Amino acid sequence: MAKYQTSSVTALYQSARSRKQLARIPADYTLGSPTNARSNGRVQVQYAGRTGWVKSSQAARVAGNVRIGRLSWEASAAKNIAKWCRGVPITAGPNRPNEAEASGWIGNMKERISLDTNGFRGKKLDPNHPLALSIQYHECAHILQYRAYKYDFTRMDKGMDKAYGKPRTASGTEHMADCMAVAMGARLKGSEYDPRSGYTTTWRSGYGGACKPGHLDAARKIIAGRAL
Repeated sequence: MAKYQTSSVTALYQSARSRKQLARIPADYTLGSPTNARSNGRVQVQYAGRTGWVKSSQAARVAGNVRIGRLSWEASAAKNIAKWCRGVPITAGPNRPNEAEASGWIGNMKERISLDTNGFRGKKLDPNHPLALSIQYHECAHILQYRAYKYDFTRMDKGMDKAYGKPRTASGTEHMADCMAVAMGARLKGSEYDPRSGYTTTWRSGYGGACKPGHLDAARKIIAGRAL
């Protein structure tokens, strides 16, 4: 059986050419395809007991040993930061601290990332929501800062303070992690309308301040592994 994993919320269509939708499949959901039939830019899959078709551009082929179903919160987060922090262990859960740590000694440093799954008004935050992504990128950025400065945290903090400059509301290390997140593609603020409640929720991520062109240039250097 071939298997495909959605990259975003994806429609399950009735046929290869039909516009009729049978269901909406969540992001990061692995689907089985017994036939692996393809037509009109779509592939035939099974979801929730139904056979239908999804756009090939929204479902990437994955290994046959990947479990059918939605990825865990941690697995989705790991997928989101894999370009920069592949293999860094992630723990996630409600009310956990958002933090990145490295401990041990040179040549045997143990890195890890902790993430809070709480979202608006105590509801679980989707791991692919822009707010969740901004936090995931920010914590991954700390790991990249540690690596660029070869885990010399005192030197790193001094370098980050100098790179960000003033004014600032937190350490340069935190502000620069925000700017690195932006350089990775994160949004640090946004708003969304909830048709059920009629309310618009505005959210902000990070430590405030601005990521000016000079900050972003510095951020890209750190992402590339260069100390400033």
